Amino acid sequence: MANTLLSGSVVRVAEDVENVLYNYNPSESPLVSSLTRTPVYNTFHEWNRDSYATPAANAAIEGADAAPAAIAQPSPLNNRTQIFQKAYSISNTTEAVKKYGRKGNSELARVKALRMVEIRRDMELAFIGSGAAVTGTGSVAGVARGLYGFIHTNATFGTGGTAGDPTTNTAPTAGTAVALSETAFKATLLGVYESGGNASTVMVSPKHKQKISGFTGTVTKEQIIDGKSPTLIANIDFYQHDFGVSKIVPNRVMATGSAAGIVNSIYFYDTDKLAIGQLRSLETEQLATTGDAKNFQMRTEVTLIVRDEKPLGLLSDILASG
Repeated sequence: MANTLLSGSVVRVAEDVENVLYNYNPSESPLVSSLTRTPVYNTFHEWNRDSYATPAANAAIEGADAAPAAIAQPSPLNNRTQIFQKAYSISNTTEAVKKYGRKGNSELARVKALRMVEIRRDMELAFIGSGAAVTGTGSVAGVARGLYGFIHTNATFGTGGTAGDPTTNTAPTAGTAVALSETAFKATLLGVYESGGNASTVMVSPKHKQKISGFTGTVTKEQIIDGKSPTLIANIDFYQHDFGVSKIVPNRVMATGSAAGIVNSIYFYDTDKLAIGQLRSLETEQLATTGDAKNFQMRTEVTLIVRDEKPLGLLSDILASG
């Protein structure tokens, strides 16, 4: 009708905005979340690992004198602490105006919660893929060595690649990438077991998880019928092998970027062989006021402790696609 007032002509129609913020970005950090924390008291943290002698023929002549064998000494490992920090600044006007989706109308609270998750994911990235420790100075940031740089004994690389050496703080060298095979996967499990590990956790990128779910082994895929809804079981979450069962844990952080040790590697470990060394706990400090805003810095200082690298495994130089 000619004189019908349409909504588009109405002055100051009320907004229709949901009072919630949706954030479906990945927030998990499987490695960091699974490790215990232990205090450290210096930016350079050291520990020692012991070992047994190789089994040998052992038969003594009756009445013979004792012949002491050589006594091997424990060997040291170490790591450097790394400062993880996030700074943010919120104007006083931003905090005061009415906003949607902020609990208590606080932008400061929203940003603080985001930064906490971001720091944890940054730690996850470093503790997985860092190849060597870096000594901090007044002009150089200290860097902790990650699993990629620690695992040496049971590390497999492509042609031209070499494992890192934590005793000399030598970073790995990436080699030619190859497709993931169940044969290489099982060979790493064997090496880990022979070195005293159980590989209770195998941490992989999402694409490598899909490739592992395609392993055949002795598995027969099933079709489960529940009423009229058939379900095809096409995934492998637990890989049962000759030496136990390994939980396959996909890690979204390992899907980011293209850095060696992240998208191209698979890690075999037991959480009791690892820990997070904490020099400074996570804290948020309000900094000096500059202008009409509030400034904050969130920070923590931690390192990765690998009590012994021998019972761990690394399968590297795997195609990012699997």
